[in-house]
Amino acid sequence: MNTLLHIISNRRMTLVLAVSSAAVVGGIALRLGTTEAAPSREASTPAAAAAAALFKNVTTQAGVDFVHVTGARDAYWLIEGIGSGGAFFDYDDDGDMDLYLVQSGVFGTDNLTYHNRLYRNNGQGAFEDATNGSNADVPGYGIGCVAADYDNDGDVDLYVTRIGSDVLLQNNGDGTFRDATAEAGLGDDGFSAGAAFLDYDRDGNLDLYVTRYVHWSPTREVECYDPNGVRDYCSPTVYDAASNDRLYHSTGDGRFEDVTGKAGIAASKGNGLGVVCSDFTGDGWVDIYVANDQTPAFFWVNQADGTFVEDAAMRGAAFSGEGLAIAGMGLVSEDLDGDADYDLVVANIQHQSHLCMRNEGGFFEDVSQAWGFGGWGVPYTAFGIGLFDQDHDGAWDLFLANGAVNRIQEPYRPGHPFAEPNQFARLGLDGRFHDMSDEAGLMDMPFGMSRGALLADYDNDGDIDVLVTNGDGRPELLRNENATRMAWTMLDLIPNTGNRNAINARVLAEAGGKRYRREVKPHAGYLASNDPRVHIGLADATVIDRVTVTWADQSVESWTQLPINRHLRMRQGASPQFESSAGAQ
Repeated sequence: MNTLLHIISNRRMTLVLAVSSAAVVGGIALRLGTTEAAPSREASTPAAAAAAALFKNVTTQAGVDFVHVTGARDAYWLIEGIGSGGAFFDYDDDGDMDLYLVQSGVFGTDNLTYHNRLYRNNGQGAFEDATNGSNADVPGYGIGCVAADYDNDGDVDLYVTRIGSDVLLQNNGDGTFRDATAEAGLGDDGFSAGAAFLDYDRDGNLDLYVTRYVHWSPTREVECYDPNGVRDYCSPTVYDAASNDRLYHSTGDGRFEDVTGKAGIAASKGNGLGVVCSDFTGDGWVDIYVANDQTPAFFWVNQADGTFVEDAAMRGAAFSGEGLAIAGMGLVSEDLDGDADYDLVVANIQHQSHLCMRNEGGFFEDVSQAWGFGGWGVPYTAFGIGLFDQDHDGAWDLFLANGAVNRIQEPYRPGHPFAEPNQFARLGLDGRFHDMSDEAGLMDMPFGMSRGALLADYDNDGDIDVLVTNGDGRPELLRNENATRMAWTMLDLIPNTGNRNAINARVLAEAGGKRYRREVKPHAGYLASNDPRVHIGLADATVIDRVTVTWADQSVESWTQLPINRHLRMRQGASPQFESSAGAQ
């Protein structure tokens, strides 16, 4: 099944496909009649790449010494290939991103040897291990986590998904956490994977959606073999589908109510991994999209009455354009074509294109081939995924964290049969993503069984860095070496009421004659939380003409004539606060 893995002598070659009833406007294929175009770069081909690598691996010098353990054994248990995850979040409220990494370990033991790690950002581009005494080092076979201030007390908390009971870690505000799982009404046993906080009923309190993968236990394991008769991991389809994902409604007093049944979530089953929440239909209510592994995806449409309807098939979001239920893993949603709808990109398994779906008023169209995913993205299996503007030119860039799920017969890295190179791509004027992995420096880095791709401006220099988590290995902290000197802004949104993290608040920035749309969505990707601040590359703009925020409560506020190259703290109803000098480029 891996015969295509080494046919990659020209990773950057893509096919030029015509897009019917469309025009190429602003660097992306748009339907005729679209009035607002997505900004695009002047050149996005390999010939335009900078001579220096775009990313530098600074894991060791930054003090991140974590090593993930899967507990892999000859039994080839399914759980060994799913993690690991982590979170960038500011747990001590000092203005920079700290780091939390989830450990798995050896299933069936007390796991005391293997525990999650908390790293405090020292504000000087490095991290210090703050695990001891923090109570954040919970035992158990961990998978992923999400970060948010669920109790609206001003401190960012953590929810850790695991095999067995999940854990809610409440931030005490003094550098420590407490296990609040039982009193919050959470911790349901199962095989949890992705999770996201959202306020689906707009009451100002963050609710919680948790994906469930399969019914699993050691007694449910079966033996599977590759075409050569060698023992290998099984497909999730040989196990029973997950009982259901879970939806928990916040009661506003630090507790949650399991509303999976009465909200309608129990109506569908699937092998859930990634989840992203956004108002995909444009009605002001947050919907939920779930990437399922080889079962149809879920698109839960918010009915604005506390219930959801699963409508993926009717809205074109359940399958690929070929009618396949893809191996959906990580996923992101951004306005890729500048039409004010949030589109989707879902990471997929090798031999299949990653799924790129254009949102047209809450209905989706598979544009994977037209947008360039049919060539360079096919040879590898991607889990982690991130969309951001690496060089601040105003156009989207894409990072993919790759790692095989079945043994590679001729490994890229000797002794590591699941290791694959990670990838980086740019969106070009032709409306297609082009592989720039060589220019990014990724092909010169050691390959791993990569899973998560966490995004953050960890060193507060104004550009987005990437931390890649690896199964059975160390993470890779990839510092962005952007040298373009183009303009940027980083917005920290702080509402007066409602969820303190402004999750799902929307931003429209206008600068240099262009418009940029963003949303506070820290839980996109795979098993992870990203920097919650809104980052925007502003190309050659010299000032931000206007920033308009639609808060989670649907109130709208605007600020004008804002400086570029600053971290701006945007407090609802107040003037922005910003640094006295520009950050590094």
